Amino acid sequence: MSQILQLGLLGNQIGRSRVKALHELLGELYNININYRLMDLADKPEPVSILKELERCRREGFRGVNVTHPYKKRAFEHVTTFDHFPDGLTSVNTVLLDGDTLQADNTDYSGFCKAYTRQFGEDCKPGKVVMLGAGGVGVAIAFGLQQLGVDELMIYDKVKESAHGLEQLLKTRGVHVRILAEQDVVGEMQQADGLINATPLGMFQYPGNPFPLDGFTSQRWAFDAVYTPENTAFLDQCRKRGINTLSGFQLFLYQGLDAFKHFTGVTADAQIIEPLFLEKFPLE
Repeated sequence: MSQILQLGLLGNQIGRSRVKALHELLGELYNININYRLMDLADKPEPVSILKELERCRREGFRGVNVTHPYKKRAFEHVTTFDHFPDGLTSVNTVLLDGDTLQADNTDYSGFCKAYTRQFGEDCKPGKVVMLGAGGVGVAIAFGLQQLGVDELMIYDKVKESAHGLEQLLKTRGVHVRILAEQDVVGEMQQADGLINATPLGMFQYPGNPFPLDGFTSQRWAFDAVYTPENTAFLDQCRKRGINTLSGFQLFLYQGLDAFKHFTGVTADAQIIEPLFLEKFPLE
C-alpha cells in the first residue's frame, strides 16, 4: 500500500451505514490504502448545498464520494454522467472528483440489476410490480426493472409530484406504468408478482412496514432497498408467507462493488467478497 485514497459518503443520518466497512475491506483485499469518511449532513446549521459539499470534498483531496438519501436527485443537477448512463435517469449515487469535472454514475441501477439476476436467475422476469417510493433509489430501481423486462409497474408515493415525474420518465421509455392512490395499494398488491419498498421506512431511524398487511397474498418475489437492518419488518412478513426475497444488502453489495470499480479501476469478485464481508461484519 502507498498513497492514501480518500473516499467518503454524503447523506443524512448515515451513522449505521456499512459502506465504509465495505470499501476499506476491499482496499485491504486489493492492496489499496483507502480511508473512507462518513459525512453526515443532517445536523448542518444551514440548508445543505450538495454542490458545495462535493466541491469541498474535491478541495480536500477526495478521489470520489458516494451520495445517499436525500441528495441523489440534487446531485444529478451538478454532474456529468458517464456515456453508458441510462437516458432519463435523474439521480446519481457515485461521483468522481477528477479535475474540474464531476463525473457520476448510479450504481443503485446497475447493482439492482445484478442483484436481482443473481438471486432469481436470468430467466425470471419481474412481471407485474407494485413499488412504494419514487425518490432517488426508486428512480434507479424503476430503470432497473425496465432493463429487466417488467410487464407493468405500479407506483405509490405520498409525494405525488415525485410519482408523476417518474411516471413520465418511464412512459418515454415504453414502460407500462400506473400511479396508485393510497386506497388502491392493497388491491394492486394482491394482483402483483413482485413488491418493492423504495422508501426509507424500515430503516433503524424509520422503523415500520410500508406495505399494508391485507395486501400480502402469494406474490412471487419482494425486494427491500433498506439494508440497515437487513431483516426488515417488510421482508419478515414476506418470508413468513414463503415469498422469495431480495434484501437491501444485495443491492448494497453490488452497488458498492460497481462504485469501487469507478474509484479504483478494480473489478472485485462478489463471490469472494460477500462471505468475507459477512464473516467480518455480520448482518443485524
